[in-house]
Formats: sequence, structure tokens, C-alpha cells
Amino acid sequence: MSAEISKDDPRPESEQAADIMRQEILRGDIKPGGHVGSVRDLTERFKISGMTVQRALAILREDGLIMTTSRGSYARDPEQAGQGSGTDAVVDVPEVLRRLEHLTSQVSELRGRVEALESRSEPGGA
Repeated sequence: MSAEISKDDPRPESEQAADIMRQEILRGDIKPGGHVGSVRDLTERFKISGMTVQRALAILREDGLIMTTSRGSYARDPEQAGQGSGTDAVVDVPEVLRRLEHLTSQVSELRGRVEALESRSEPGGA
């Protein structure tokens, strides 16, 4: 687990991190059902931002190599990865609803800020 993100690599850091974790899953360093690490742990390990770690995890989810629940991200059996993650994906409905509610409140807050900025920049009568 000594692989590092390279600034000389032209690929995005998220792809590099995903490739490192992919190899660890395929080699069996991370066993099926094993925790791949928290966002915080992976951020420290790879010295990249949390958003970049999230993108790396999304790549692995799309490849069917991990599944994510409200408790974290876990390796799937690499032999089952090609069978598509949609057939046996675990969906944590309360977590999805919580995130949706959070996003909705963020959108409302941003809408309010934009409206406030727009009202300040409107010409006063010219």
C-alpha cells in the first residue's frame, strides 16, 4: 500500500487514487467486504482533497469494485464486478433522503444569495 499520487502523471489525481485502490482490491490486499478507508483516511493517505477522494470512490463504484453505504465504502468481489453493480447494489434509502434534503437546503440557500446579489447590482433607475 505504498503507491502514491504522482504530480508527473498526466491523469487526474482521482483516477490515480482509483487505480491504486483498484489494484489493492484485485490483488486481494483489500478483501471482499473489507473497508477501503474513510474519506478522511484516504485524503491523508493520498494527500488529496476530500472531493478528489469522492471522485475516486465514484469511479470504483461505477466499475462495480466497491459499494457505499452510510457506514462507508467496502470492496466487492472482483469476480462479480463485471456483473454490474445495479443488480445487487445496497441502497441506503434513509441516507439518500438525508443527502437529498441537505442538497435541497443548499440549493435554497444559494438561490437566496444569488437573488440578494442580483438585487444589489440592479441599476437604481438608469
